[in-house]
Amino acid sequence: MSSWFANISVNMKLALGFGLVLVFTAILALTGWTSMSGLINRSNWMSDITSLNSQLTKLRVTRLQYMVADGDEKVAETVQISLDGFKNYQQKLLTSFKSPENVKMLEQLGVVIADYQKSLNNMRGGYKASIVARDELSTNAGKSIDVFELLQAEVKKMDPADANRFEQYQIVTDAKENLRLARYEVRGYTTNPTAETEQTAVARLDSAIKDLDTLKTTFSGTQADQLKQLETSLAAYRKSLQSFKAATADIAQARKEMTVQGQDIVKISEAMYQLQLDRRDQESAQARTTQITCTLLAIILGMIAAVIITRQITRPLQETLAVVDRIASGDLTQTLAVTRRDELGVLQQGIQRMGSTLRELIGGIRDSVVQIASAAEELSAVTEQTS
Repeated sequence: MSSWFANISVNMKLALGFGLVLVFTAILALTGWTSMSGLINRSNWMSDITSLNSQLTKLRVTRLQYMVADGDEKVAETVQISLDGFKNYQQKLLTSFKSPENVKMLEQLGVVIADYQKSLNNMRGGYKASIVARDELSTNAGKSIDVFELLQAEVKKMDPADANRFEQYQIVTDAKENLRLARYEVRGYTTNPTAETEQTAVARLDSAIKDLDTLKTTFSGTQADQLKQLETSLAAYRKSLQSFKAATADIAQARKEMTVQGQDIVKISEAMYQLQLDRRDQESAQARTTQITCTLLAIILGMIAAVIITRQITRPLQETLAVVDRIASGDLTQTLAVTRRDELGVLQQGIQRMGSTLRELIGGIRDSVVQIASAAEELSAVTEQTS
């Protein structure tokens, strides 16, 4: 590994060093960008969940308005529109949320919304039935009152001297008054349906119906048809009261179910919101860890790369300068072993060739000097002999 790194060019060494730092810088930038995108997405999802809660609040307000309006169908349509809007928004979130946990909670929310729709339908049916029952109560009470008025008219036609005339008139008047009282209590019950008002209304109606026995005993021979009509209308009146009671029970049950379902929707929404908060905290912590790690790695590896690259450049320069100094001082005996193939290796090889060339040159000069000295000695010897 060290020989490979030593043999690559200086430009490549610097490129690797700075490139490594740039890579970690890019990782830091990418981590920051990803974290920012994640936070933006989380913020958008949390905003969506908040909008979903706003839709739920609107739905609950319209449902209360519907109950205050005592089952008005126009207000009921408003409730249905709010529920449809809430359902559509839930379907929209189901397509935008991809996390399995979020999808699971949204699917649970869809089930609760379906149950809410069923309860709303039951409540609307109960209010419709109660309205019909009120109308029937008014109709049947009116029929009964009409029969009592007919009976009173018949009694008034009797001979004033008849001893039974006053007694019969009193019986009819008392029965009619009991029915009026029963009707008053029933109206109180239909206006404010509670267990207490229901008990009072039923007791008063039962008392009014018992008067039929006295009426039958008194008028069975003369007013059989009217008594039959009265019995029929009172039975229908009582049946209408039972229908209203059943409708009120359906409304109360639907209200109870919708209250629980509304609480379930709130719990699911809160769980989804908390999940986004937890995910945001996790992603933020992970991003911080990644940024710190990459920063430390960039610093450490940058320092290591700087030290290695510096040594790869300065050491061969120092060795080359030492050889040059020795050559300059006349020491040509040093032979530099060169194994690198980068620019510094080429420089060392050039210095080595220069030293070898100088040694050869100086060796040649020395040989020439020796030859010249030998020739001079020979010439001197010849000169002496000639003399």
